[in-house]
Amino acid sequence: MRAFFIRSFLLLITILVVSGCHHPYDRYPEEHPEAWTLSDVEIMLGGEDPMEGFNRAMFGCTDFLMTYGADPLARVYTSIFPRPFIKHFHNVCVNLEYPGRAVSSLLQAQWQAAGTETVRFLANSTLGIAGIFDVAQAWWYIPPAEADFGQAFNTWGIGPGHTFMLPLVPSLNGRDHIGLLFDTAFDIKTYIPYAGYATFLNRMTIAQDGYAGIVDGAADPYKNYRQLMLVRRELQLRMWFYKEAMRQLDEYKKQAEAEGNKKGTVESPVKWSAAGKPEFLRFGNYVPLDNFFARSGETDSLRVMFFNVQKDRDWWYMPLSIFNSDFLREGYRRKVELVPERPGLRYCFWKAPEVPENSPPHPEKLAIMLSGIGGTLNNTTLVALAEQFNNAGYMVLTLDSTFNWNFIVADGNCRLPGYLPDDAKRVREAIVAVLADLKKREWINAPEIVICGYSMGGIQTLKLAEMEEKDPVLNPSCFIAVNPPVSLGSALRKIDSLVAGSAGWSKSEMREKLISVAGNMLLKLMPHYLHVDENTPVEKFREFIPPVDEETAKVVAGMFLKLSMREMLFTAHRENPFEGFPAYEWGSRMELYKELDKVSFEDYAYKLLTPCYPGESTEKLLADSHLRSIEDTLRNSPKIRVFHNVDDFLCSDEERIWLDEVLKDKVTWFSNGGHLGNLYYKVVLQQIVNAAGK
Repeated sequence: MRAFFIRSFLLLITILVVSGCHHPYDRYPEEHPEAWTLSDVEIMLGGEDPMEGFNRAMFGCTDFLMTYGADPLARVYTSIFPRPFIKHFHNVCVNLEYPGRAVSSLLQAQWQAAGTETVRFLANSTLGIAGIFDVAQAWWYIPPAEADFGQAFNTWGIGPGHTFMLPLVPSLNGRDHIGLLFDTAFDIKTYIPYAGYATFLNRMTIAQDGYAGIVDGAADPYKNYRQLMLVRRELQLRMWFYKEAMRQLDEYKKQAEAEGNKKGTVESPVKWSAAGKPEFLRFGNYVPLDNFFARSGETDSLRVMFFNVQKDRDWWYMPLSIFNSDFLREGYRRKVELVPERPGLRYCFWKAPEVPENSPPHPEKLAIMLSGIGGTLNNTTLVALAEQFNNAGYMVLTLDSTFNWNFIVADGNCRLPGYLPDDAKRVREAIVAVLADLKKREWINAPEIVICGYSMGGIQTLKLAEMEEKDPVLNPSCFIAVNPPVSLGSALRKIDSLVAGSAGWSKSEMREKLISVAGNMLLKLMPHYLHVDENTPVEKFREFIPPVDEETAKVVAGMFLKLSMREMLFTAHRENPFEGFPAYEWGSRMELYKELDKVSFEDYAYKLLTPCYPGESTEKLLADSHLRSIEDTLRNSPKIRVFHNVDDFLCSDEERIWLDEVLKDKVTWFSNGGHLGNLYYKVVLQQIVNAAGK
């Protein structure tokens, strides 16, 4: 055993020396002449991927083991042991890893972190009963440093080298693989019989739910996994969460001392202005959002992450437990065939809440939810909105967006999405097929239908209203559109301009901005629905404001939308190759992604979408995708309800004036929120759900 350990150690040292000679950051000069692409960011954080074929094979092994090994094992384990047991066992494991974290902190000259870890170990080992309870965090707010030897090697100037994956190993390169070996050597559990197996089982159980969230529904799970792990590792290398937590603790202490040892409060740097309805909006309903504390439309749009399901997972059970129940798990996921010999279209269906005994029968109502660009049938925003309708007594149906790769594969249409008349037609055909499947299963009979879509789904909802007016097929009682862009063309150009804001950022600036955004958003993200109303204390709202500067928020918002388009383009190219792009290859896709990243939304419209419609000009396609093309329906249909924000960055003032004049009292304007950034706000949700019953 000892000889094997020494041989393994020497082998890993060789890998480290070879990989450490390469610094991926040398790829770009300090000043980057063009706007950053998603591939640029990935290369900046993790270098090129010359062993991509090998790494994909290793990831395939991990994925197989996590899906067919870890998942069923975790379901059994978490059904036997509830969350408190798993959590406290995890605390014990972390406590026993103290020597490695302390030594790593010292090797990085992180003296405060080494001291913090020592205090935590002593407190948790004694008062916390061998680490079962994390009293250091609970009583004194002392956070863990989460240091490791890979961080120490990084501090010494050893680069990560190329990506080098191994099955079920979370590290992504040779340097961190060696660091993991040292971490294991300094881990007390290594020398306790069977402790390693128990720790592995417990941590695999905890990790499985998060892993499934990364790869589920992804067109390229390896790509998703690598990108997210690179960002996560960069945060770890900087001890970002530990340092930010300590900074906030110091700030709290200073404020407490300044206020006579009373709990300090932090005033929001942004004051909400109780200004009345803007003068250029004359006809629609106006709802001021008190205490919203707005910054800018782009920055406030990031608050959409606070919109989550209200029905929490049971505190006693882990997510994979057979006893656990949350709204997402209550849904029935099925597939329906749209085209012979093509994969079925995915849909998720929730039955209406149970009616109490002796209550009068409720009418059968079905809400069909349509998401924005790239949205999946189970993305957080769509499911959270679906839950609101379900709570109001509706059965709910969610679908993948037409811009999502799953829809493209199931639909089998060689035409790319983006032409509104064609997209709406596809959506209606999909809904008809799903409704037929639901009736076949006897889950529905003849329900009253409400269609609700947001962003791109909002535009499609309004187009469906026009189609149903001319040729009734679904006969919905109401069409609800939330934050629909007025002009698809101008919205896409706006997104391009947001991404272009990163032009001129140096690699160091880009890295700092990216890590700041990722760290702050993860720090602020809460795993449950936030109950927000006008009575919430002012201090609470400061927690909701993403501490990101406006320029960075714009770039992040644009890149997020570009990410959705890239995944769709990747699948479309795989199904029907684009001329002039690298061929799709299983084990070598980096060059393809680099070229796809260069495609702007304007390029997409002119160079990729237009050729799908021979004889039509791009201007004609964009004009048909403008809400002006359905102006008569918007003016006259009593079934339409639109909800918009005055500061939605995807709409211009001119477009807002037009919407207000055309829709009149059928449009409701909220004072703040950017694009979808106020959906967590209770008043907004009530207005949207109540509109379905009018």
